[in-house]
Amino acid sequence: MLSRPASHLPFARGEHLDRQARLRRALAERGGDAMLVFSQESLFWLTGYDTGGFVFFQCAVVTADDRPIVLLTRRPDLLQARQTSTIEDIRIWWDADDANPAEDLKAILQELGLPGGRVLIELNTHGLTGWNLWRCQQAFGDRVRLEDDGHLIRKLRVVKSPAEIAMMRKAGEICDRSLARVIDAARPGVLDSQIKAAYLDSILADGADMPPNAPIFNSGERAVFGRGVTAPRRIEPNDQILVEYPVPYRHYNVKTEWTILFGKVPDRQRHMYDVARRTLARMTGIARPGTSLGEIFDAYATGLDDAGYRASRYGATGYSVGISFAPTSMDVPPMIYSGNATLCEPGMTLFYHVMNGDGDTGLAMGVGHTLLVTDGAPELLTGLPDELTVIS
Repeated sequence: MLSRPASHLPFARGEHLDRQARLRRALAERGGDAMLVFSQESLFWLTGYDTGGFVFFQCAVVTADDRPIVLLTRRPDLLQARQTSTIEDIRIWWDADDANPAEDLKAILQELGLPGGRVLIELNTHGLTGWNLWRCQQAFGDRVRLEDDGHLIRKLRVVKSPAEIAMMRKAGEICDRSLARVIDAARPGVLDSQIKAAYLDSILADGADMPPNAPIFNSGERAVFGRGVTAPRRIEPNDQILVEYPVPYRHYNVKTEWTILFGKVPDRQRHMYDVARRTLARMTGIARPGTSLGEIFDAYATGLDDAGYRASRYGATGYSVGISFAPTSMDVPPMIYSGNATLCEPGMTLFYHVMNGDGDTGLAMGVGHTLLVTDGAPELLTGLPDELTVIS
């Protein structure tokens, strides 16, 4: 066992320990004996552990009783695990041609007396590849009963604590300043990648982390795409660029979405903007305790359908945001889609966007912001310009 007091916790030690106690209670209520935590977001929330090493085999064992958390990781992550987390029992697996950390994990489970018990495992995470799950299944055999965790930790962290909300407000301030920089950098003749560079320069110089995913800075006909693409493109005198990007502060993400137009604006695109802003306002206005995420989607769908844009709307229009590591800034579930019965609660942080990409005309319009659900009207964590941005 290797241990040393943590010196770089993102929150007060007591807050991390309280989260661990909440997880243990939830495990006991599920009748589980332990949980295998593979998600880096979960480890950061529970213990403060901050690393990119989750791309390799890395797992923490949390028991339903109060025994210390055991972390199995590689040697390059040892010092970070010691100094950025509350974890004291850190085990190392070593790289080799025949290395199989699933066998090391099995030995830890045997040491803890867990064979024969109910062990929940995080499955919906980039920290657990199919190959590593297969290795665990082969190593454990019938001796360990693995059960889907059902997003147990993710559900515990959907509602943010005051300290988490403070981090997200900080991210929002950085985001707002970056959008102003992005608009200032946008002009005909520059590459859309130069506008993206202004975003990165702004947030990194302002104290943000590196974004967990590539941002969308799609210009011209690519503005109708819902994902970023490669190959920079030069902005033309009459053009468009849709930007959507995250801003993380201590891994807590907010997001923004905006459309910048150049030159003469087609009447249809100005109408698309008016519809998008009205729809976003309606969605935001109902973001109150007791409103379901399905109802928020219905406001989006009705707004676009009634304006004649049914064919170009999406099947989901936002999602929870918070702690996210690569490769995504979405902290889902929950997502905002038709019929989602999840209710808004104070402390939830959501990214709403109204995306309308018209494949027939090639015109795009997208607006979006991050909000905090409160006991009353929602608090906007990221702002947008009051009027459509048009650059001559």
